[in-house]
Amino acid sequence: MAPLRCHLLIGQPASGKTTLAKALAPLLTEPGEPPAVLLSTDAIRAELFGDAAVQGPWLDIQQWLHQRIQEAVAAGIPVIVDATHARRAWRLAITQALPLSAPVEWIGWWLCTDLPTSLAWNSRRQRAVPVPVIQEMAAALADPHFGPCRAEGLAAICAVVPTHHGELTPVLQAELAALDRRIRGATNRERKLQRHGYSRLLDLERLLHLIKLLSTWPDLEALDPASAEALEAILSPLPEGDLAARAAAFLGRLHGQCFADAAAIRGDLAWLEANGFCSAMPSAAPIQLAPLAWAAGPVHGGLPPMGDGPVFLRVMTLLRHLLQVPFDRPAEHGANLHQHLISATEFIAGAYLPGETATLRKDLEKVLTPYGFRNRHDNVRHGYCLGTAVLSPPRLRELHNVVRQAAGRLADPAAQALLAELDERLGWAGISANGLAPVRSYARHAVVDTALVRRDSLAVPRRAEAIEAAIVAHRRVLLERYPGVGSFAGSAEGELRVWPLQLIFHNVGWYLLYEEDQIGQEQGLIRSERLDRLALRRQEAGFRRSPELHAAALSRLERLQYHSGGIYFGGELEQQLAIASPSAQRRSQLLVSLRFCCAPWAFAFIREGLQRYPIEHTRFSQPLPGDSWWHHPKAPHVLQSGAADSSHPYPVELDLPPWTVAADIDLRSWLFAFGGGIRIESPDALRQELLQRCREAIGANGDRQPSSEPSSLSSSSRFANRMRRD
Repeated sequence: MAPLRCHLLIGQPASGKTTLAKALAPLLTEPGEPPAVLLSTDAIRAELFGDAAVQGPWLDIQQWLHQRIQEAVAAGIPVIVDATHARRAWRLAITQALPLSAPVEWIGWWLCTDLPTSLAWNSRRQRAVPVPVIQEMAAALADPHFGPCRAEGLAAICAVVPTHHGELTPVLQAELAALDRRIRGATNRERKLQRHGYSRLLDLERLLHLIKLLSTWPDLEALDPASAEALEAILSPLPEGDLAARAAAFLGRLHGQCFADAAAIRGDLAWLEANGFCSAMPSAAPIQLAPLAWAAGPVHGGLPPMGDGPVFLRVMTLLRHLLQVPFDRPAEHGANLHQHLISATEFIAGAYLPGETATLRKDLEKVLTPYGFRNRHDNVRHGYCLGTAVLSPPRLRELHNVVRQAAGRLADPAAQALLAELDERLGWAGISANGLAPVRSYARHAVVDTALVRRDSLAVPRRAEAIEAAIVAHRRVLLERYPGVGSFAGSAEGELRVWPLQLIFHNVGWYLLYEEDQIGQEQGLIRSERLDRLALRRQEAGFRRSPELHAAALSRLERLQYHSGGIYFGGELEQQLAIASPSAQRRSQLLVSLRFCCAPWAFAFIREGLQRYPIEHTRFSQPLPGDSWWHHPKAPHVLQSGAADSSHPYPVELDLPPWTVAADIDLRSWLFAFGGGIRIESPDALRQELLQRCREAIGANGDRQPSSEPSSLSSSSRFANRMRRD
């Protein structure tokens, strides 16, 4: 039975669709036959809601429209659908997703009215469409990849420019008379193509959109705060059900309801599994074409390029390779990337042949870029990578070790949850990291055992996740610093209303860096506190600040860390603002110069630490005549050395924030540990502090040596021996 011809009008608002529909309808049937059914979404709105201006729920309008199409097709009456059909999903919803009782050849009538003309016509309408809507739809129709085409299930597309014709009827008659010949010619050209289960554009695009979705969110589950926020930004509340049901909900929201077929997606997932797409290990098995039975009915219209079996096989072989060997690039500098990709897959049946670099490049441009697998503006020399699949199995094992070290020795609460998830995912992919001795490890470890801290402290993994979520959401929180915990002079006490900024591992534990919320001030004091000393009492959902303010606070924090060499930033806001200022002159007015001279053995250690404090604020001694030690030409050895017979001939100067010199524990732990190996010259207050500490230590410990310890070895000589002399 010959298929029934129905007609789909395509064009932005005010392009002349309704005028064309009225002229077309009388030409589709002979006298005595039922007239063609003209279906307009505006008329549907008027019938359903009493006024064409009332938009109403689109699902109600679409259900009514589809029902009328199905009724007309069942009766053998041609249909004209008068709507914009500006997006591909809107066209596919009728041409390929709508189940019909009889075969239909859809003819697309594309009204190629220029945008200025549409805007002018729109301005004269009684019910004008907003200008941005017309502009957006015109841009969608002009998209070179997703504009109207025969592959969308259209047997033919008739382009009409209303402004070029005084009378539409002769133009429409000529187009209708030529349809048989045009459709027959196109069909004959496509007879040689090898059709398969993804020959329909609807099925093919659903598969490609699914691959892209799962390459970014492998199981569509929110297992961490950042993932939850990103997924909920797409669809909230998050959908439930199996993976196919959740994927259908996301695809429907992202790309259109015609792709939200959970049953079809289950078939897609099974096909991906059977063809090695779900394995992290590279597969050399040939891609198998899906049987035609998968396609929901015959294709009465054109085929996309990948609708041909050989094209589908070579492109999908490449996509699978890029999923499993992300950022695969030639090792030789300057080698051709596309030829390298061909060489990497040419042994797989159906892949690209050695001379098909131009074909591969064209396929990449038509698949990877338009379907979101590659950034449009990315440099091709970077290679190609799908979603978050960025590491090969060996690198994943290395990553597992890094996370394991962070979760174990550093007691990172976030890493502990991440490690459990990574173990599970690597197991799914058939990658085992168990029993592999670490190549790199951490000598330092956290002093806090997260299993033995208070259950409501931020050091507990679930509590740490909550503060991470607040950081990501830029949300204000109410913290409590426990009474009786370790404190320094000036430590905050009790309840703290703060903007959390960052979690950082420093020396022996995890700390929260935060900005105090100071009423009436845009900027607050930035402080740090160890996680096990804090409890999260409340997240204040109504108090979130802009990304710009959060980024500004982080930038200020980074500058404070850089200049302080640690995480102590004093207790004066004005001092912090001056040190964090981008103005070097403003900083220099506040920085304090610390000068000390070193014994040779101590200077050997100190001169190696070029990044302990900002190098532009660091000045080291020049070598003494006859010294053989090496230093880089750009190292800051600019100070004149002392006398060669001096006990401390090597001067060092550091320009530091005032709080660092006045009270920073890290500075003292480093500097005072050299004992007699350094002689502090300025500021005198720091020298006096060192002397007072020495007196207190002597007073507390006495001057008697334990009987089991040789008294002939002084404490200073033992220290110097541990740090080998030059």
